[in-house]
Amino acid sequence: MPPYIHHTRVAFADTDASGIVYFAHFFRYAQEAEVYALASLGFSRMDMRYPRVHADAQFERPLKFWEKVRTEAGLEKIGSTSLHWKFCIFGENGLSATVRIITSRRNGDFSPAPYSEEERRSLGTLLLSDKNPSIEQKN
Repeated sequence: MPPYIHHTRVAFADTDASGIVYFAHFFRYAQEAEVYALASLGFSRMDMRYPRVHADAQFERPLKFWEKVRTEAGLEKIGSTSLHWKFCIFGENGLSATVRIITSRRNGDFSPAPYSEEERRSLGTLLLSDKNPSIEQKN
């Protein structure tokens, strides 16, 4: 079982004229799962800044309007101020996309904001490992 799973549906506003999800919305699904995963650990996005320093996606199959979406979120690495996220986004017909995002935690003035040891232990529950693999790695 992956560290965190978020469920949603494809909204009409997420689709393009052909009725499939516009590619940029996959990043929004990933960000939504990120916010909920961090909130589940007691982290608030209101007290810090989390600029994206890297983002990429590998697309496998389209998602369509009202399709159920399951986003599996986990961390591949925890740096002193960075989180290396992996999101596997599944539709009703299997893996739709894999998104990777690296964030860098910053204070309000955008100076680096390192994670404390306590925060790192908490974030460790989101680490992907042999005991917590992404389903994508099992297939």
